[in-house]
Amino acid sequence: MSARSKNASRRFAVMGIVGGLVFIGALMAFVMVPKQATRAAVQVSATLEERPDSGRVVTDRNRAAAQIAAADSALAVARTVVTQPVVQVVDTFPPQAIARREALARDVATLNRLIDRANNAPLPSSYRSLATAAPLANDPQVQPLLDQLSEIERERDAFGAVGGVDPVYVALTSRATAIGRSIQAVAEARRQVLRQELSTLRPPPPPPPPRILVDTSAYLAQKSDAEQTYANSMATLAQIRATNERIDREAARARQLASVGAPPLAMLAAAFILALTAGFAASLVVELRNPSVADAREAENVSGVRVLTVIEPTEILAERSRREADASDPPLIDVVSEGYRRLYLHLAATGANVPVVTVTGDEAAIVATIASNIAAAAAYEARSTLLVDVDPASSTIAAVFRIPPNPGLSDIMDGTADWPEATSQTTIGRDRPLDILPSGRRRRSSTPADVAKRIRGDFARMERRYDLVVIAAPLEYLLREPESIIPGPDVVLCARVAHTRITRIKESVEKLRGLDLRIHGIVLWEDDMPVIETRDEPEPRGRASSSGTSTLAGAR
Repeated sequence: MSARSKNASRRFAVMGIVGGLVFIGALMAFVMVPKQATRAAVQVSATLEERPDSGRVVTDRNRAAAQIAAADSALAVARTVVTQPVVQVVDTFPPQAIARREALARDVATLNRLIDRANNAPLPSSYRSLATAAPLANDPQVQPLLDQLSEIERERDAFGAVGGVDPVYVALTSRATAIGRSIQAVAEARRQVLRQELSTLRPPPPPPPPRILVDTSAYLAQKSDAEQTYANSMATLAQIRATNERIDREAARARQLASVGAPPLAMLAAAFILALTAGFAASLVVELRNPSVADAREAENVSGVRVLTVIEPTEILAERSRREADASDPPLIDVVSEGYRRLYLHLAATGANVPVVTVTGDEAAIVATIASNIAAAAAYEARSTLLVDVDPASSTIAAVFRIPPNPGLSDIMDGTADWPEATSQTTIGRDRPLDILPSGRRRRSSTPADVAKRIRGDFARMERRYDLVVIAAPLEYLLREPESIIPGPDVVLCARVAHTRITRIKESVEKLRGLDLRIHGIVLWEDDMPVIETRDEPEPRGRASSSGTSTLAGAR
């Protein structure tokens, strides 16, 4: 995604077209929307109804609330008259009976607590606490049971000290539980006896108070009418509030519509941001649908071929413009560029194994520029170098060095010119010669087999004369020639960053390998496209820098 975003930011045409349309549309929308909003606000304001008056309904509600309060007060007074004070029961029992009653109540409470404990936790400790309680202290049935429970606990503890779980231990536990249940049964019987005795010592209940009848029908009718009036008033107020809320919402919408608008600078900034976003999004969509190579790492990953160098924009040194020889050199020739020098050193490091190298690619201007600079770098290093252009359709090499394209390689193939006559010589720097064989202007549909064999033999002789032969050939030329005149299998493939498709690089590498060509590497062009202008009229032979009548635009 980083590579795709980087390439998308370079698609200035797509971003400009889409962004421009969005910018114009956004400005038109920002101008038209406030006008339509103002008209809509006027229409909404004209349809607003008047707010209903709720004063009378509020008065009726308050009056009904006062009537309800008055009726409630009258009913409260009537209830006070009807309600008689509770008659206190006089306890006529003697002090001894009262003391006995309190003791019985304590015993019952104690038994209740201990019985509940035995029910919740049926353990020997719970049953022992119940048996030793004060209400059961003198009961003849409890003491034998308590002795049996203690004996069983001793036997079980002695058995449990040995360890392990045995049926005998389980039987002792069950026996202890049965004895505890017997103690609990005796306690429950004792509690029942205590309750019966306690019931005989309680005072009789007080007599009911006399009934006093008071007529409250008038108050109830008044309260019912007031409550109905109050409910109707509240319902009417709810409707009035709903109507007022709807009117408020419509008024707020009218104010919002009337306030739609922004300062001109804000509208311009918003339109610019929308245009930039839409332009980049459209460019990114185009890039994602048909991705192009973004950098050297991606080119190596998709092609399986290493990248030899990346041609980037270079600074124009002021020192180079001071000398006449440098000022008169073609603008696309850069003998001090590290990229071209590194590319030449890679080819030169192989020695005699690469006497002929073919530079190819889809862009004729890029192929010609890279091939010319490789040859210029070799000549600058005092190597005898021949630069050959095999594409008569464009004659870009002749345009780069400002020499006439005729006679050229096509004339040698037709037999109308020989190699010395067609080869031109130019000077690199001050005194470094470079031989150039232009393409000529005669185009061929195909190359006969005998002519291709003769040209390859001529190239073989040139290999013995020159240290390096650089051939500039478009990729289509290499792929469509069944009888190729290219003498050597060594190829350098050129690609343009953010323009050459990834699928095209893969396809080119596969086709070149299918022709038994050896790809040394890929050269990535990450600079502006070199725009070359040529002339058709012939010019005199000589130093390329002395030919002042031909023009070359689009200098790097």
